[in-house]
Amino acid sequence: MHQILLVDDESYVIDDLEISFPWDQYRIEVIHKAYSGMQALSILEEQTVDIVITDISMPVMNGLELIRQIKAVKPNLPCILLTGYAEFEYAKEATKYGVVEYLLKPLDVEKLASCLEKTVLSIEEQIRRALSYEQAMNSFREHLPSLKDRLLNQLIEGNRYSEDVLNDKLGHYQLPFSAEDNVQLVLVRLEEHFTRYTTTSLQLFEYAVTNIACELFNTAFHTWHCRDHYDYLVFLLKPAGPGASEIDTSPETNHSEQITKQSKDLTHLSLQLHHNVNEYLKGGISVILSHGGRLQHDIRDMYEQALSALKKQVGNGTGYFLSLEESYRPVSIRSLHILYEPPTFNHLLETAQWEVFKERLHRIKIGYSALPEQTEEHLDEIQIVLLSAFHYIAHKNQALLSDLVGNEWVPRVPFRSVSQLTDWADNMLDRLRIKLEEQSFDEQHDVIHQIKTFVSANLHSLSLQSIADHVSLHPVYVSKLFKQFQGISLSEYILSVKMDLALYLLNHSQDKIYEISEKLGYANSQYFIKVFRDKFGMTPQEYREQ
Repeated sequence: MHQILLVDDESYVIDDLEISFPWDQYRIEVIHKAYSGMQALSILEEQTVDIVITDISMPVMNGLELIRQIKAVKPNLPCILLTGYAEFEYAKEATKYGVVEYLLKPLDVEKLASCLEKTVLSIEEQIRRALSYEQAMNSFREHLPSLKDRLLNQLIEGNRYSEDVLNDKLGHYQLPFSAEDNVQLVLVRLEEHFTRYTTTSLQLFEYAVTNIACELFNTAFHTWHCRDHYDYLVFLLKPAGPGASEIDTSPETNHSEQITKQSKDLTHLSLQLHHNVNEYLKGGISVILSHGGRLQHDIRDMYEQALSALKKQVGNGTGYFLSLEESYRPVSIRSLHILYEPPTFNHLLETAQWEVFKERLHRIKIGYSALPEQTEEHLDEIQIVLLSAFHYIAHKNQALLSDLVGNEWVPRVPFRSVSQLTDWADNMLDRLRIKLEEQSFDEQHDVIHQIKTFVSANLHSLSLQSIADHVSLHPVYVSKLFKQFQGISLSEYILSVKMDLALYLLNHSQDKIYEISEKLGYANSQYFIKVFRDKFGMTPQEYREQ
């Protein structure tokens, strides 16, 4: 049995559909309902949904945006789009989002039934294929390298897993590591010679360097590697144990001597890697060997120390080698990574995510308080980032920040505490929000007036795209804006205007029914008669005779 999610901001549509449609005939057992895009995404996170049926025209998040977000997470989830007549041409674009079908409102029950039958059969066929063990294993093997790469990237970027969860992942990905292993990290940057080539060629060089490194390191160490977001190569290493290296494991060899020998072996292999790349690929690399530590607890610090050392020095033509094993000292100065996490502050202001911005301010305050050393430079950094975002959104709206919030709110001296700074930013945000929403309201009100004027003058040849072109806005935004301001959809408004004109012409002109139909933009007079009857309970001719 299957589960379906119905999404429409007009609650009566999906409430009636839930009751009136024979879902059980199509093996649909559970029906979920959502009255907005955000509510639908929340349900999808918590429930196992097999089919989504959504209206295209909804406030805040329309049907196409909802489907786009669904497909980003669940690309195989079938989605059916409901569209009013005015959005029909635009709905055809939905095919690029992987929409199974789009159906016109008011909904034809027979078409919905046919569409559901095909969709359910397709789902069941996919389930049968997914049950194939060999196919599942092939898919896993195909994606295993990228899964390994992603997990190592997550660990060096500070993502934390419990010991059990991390060990489960390591075992599942067939990695010979455990959370408490003592490891070392090698960071490699390809220098100037390689960066002269195209992206494709550079990737080939990275692949070649990775192969050379693995051949060398695997003689004595287990190796796990990835490419980080700076395009550096990261190698995580731990001793391979008896039989995999020449390390003496006899009882007579004490532990400190063993560690020293392992470190010397790794230093030798790292130097050999540096030499081999220069020799065989005719280009230099810079190699940083980190201090040792435990995988789960120390990998982030190991990576940051190596990254810091790599960025502090510019490699010459042949690059350089540096070991942090002897010179490593714990550092107390840390970066506030949260300042630069996506979405950026600029993006939050652009998209009017005011509450998310405030929540980020709270997290900055917590992050600053957790720093081992809280410095004025950290406060300066926070202030610069936030003030830059405020200037950006003001200028984008063709105004000076000082004109929007007042000169007294633009700081001229540094803040002395994080609370003082975040309080200032919170107040700035509130003042900006009020000003920008007032400005936006006036502009939007003018757009609504332009839309109504255009509709009245062009009833004979109207489409959502022509209206959107007239006001130079996206069709989806036009629909959402009109519904937000008028309380009815644009298609409902157009229908209302057409029917008012129809009544007037029937009362005050001698035009024939088909002539009135053409003036209203209906190519088919029978369709006009049907729409009129649905609206007033009688045909145009019956109304005229009455």
